[in-house]
Amino acid sequence: MDNFDDVTPLPIETELEDELCRIMYTDEYRETLGLARALLQAGEYSERALKLTAKVISLAPAFYTIWNYRYDIVMHLATQRGEVAEAIDRELDWVDEVTLNNPKNYQIWSYKQALLQKHPFPSFKRELPILQMMIEDDTKNYHVWSFRKWCVLFFQDFSHELSYSDLLIKRDIYNNSAWTHRMFVFKHSEPDSTQIKLEIDYVKDKIELVPQNVSVWSYLRGLYENFWDSKYDESIIKFAASFTSNVQDFDHKDSNLPEIESSHALEFLANIYAYQENKKQNAIRAYLALSSKYDPIRKVYWQRQISLIK
Repeated sequence: MDNFDDVTPLPIETELEDELCRIMYTDEYRETLGLARALLQAGEYSERALKLTAKVISLAPAFYTIWNYRYDIVMHLATQRGEVAEAIDRELDWVDEVTLNNPKNYQIWSYKQALLQKHPFPSFKRELPILQMMIEDDTKNYHVWSFRKWCVLFFQDFSHELSYSDLLIKRDIYNNSAWTHRMFVFKHSEPDSTQIKLEIDYVKDKIELVPQNVSVWSYLRGLYENFWDSKYDESIIKFAASFTSNVQDFDHKDSNLPEIESSHALEFLANIYAYQENKKQNAIRAYLALSSKYDPIRKVYWQRQISLIK
């Protein structure tokens, strides 16, 4: 245990008499934070300060001031000893251990970014195991996915991403995070028209497996909007219509609306028809059907869409 007899802890409480709600800190928390505040104020960048920040983070993982202090200590010691790469590697190993117990802590991922940006020889390969482990634990962890996107751009390495997202989609076709990541990859890797055609075929296969999946229909729409200037070909319109019993093409009374395979396919078609002068009535029929039977919980939204057409 490091000796802090020479340090006077700073108080972490205001001691005001009229405090609305006084926090009941433990003695350990009060002493540890008090010491850390004192060292930070004194500008001490030492091994004992580094160890102390680890203890603070174990008690308060979201304390971003201490994360910043730890970063300054690590870089100071690394520069002083002339071992920047080695010091950052050790720190990244330490962060990975902390990560396992704090999967939703966004400070961790920002901290890793800062370290990698200072590393003389950063490696995406090094980050992949912890990323896979964390996503396996929670496939929709926003902080982990955001860090993975950051890594892809930082290292300019897209080689793992489509196969990885495909693996997750095969496990769970409803995994919106995986579909979103897949779109991110295409938007940043400048695919050609052949690649987009193949991707549309890929999406159609997934839709046929589970037609009532909003993630896949949103992804399909994103492909056309981002890469084909929202120019929907007749084949994709026919494909979507195959899941709607053609309710968008005829006037139906609410009582005789047929069953359909996908309300999302109907919305997909309505969005297309709304911008075609000779198909606006088809769009209105689609929105009315969604409003009355297929997705009435969003009735106000569908009525708003109709008002935009008229």
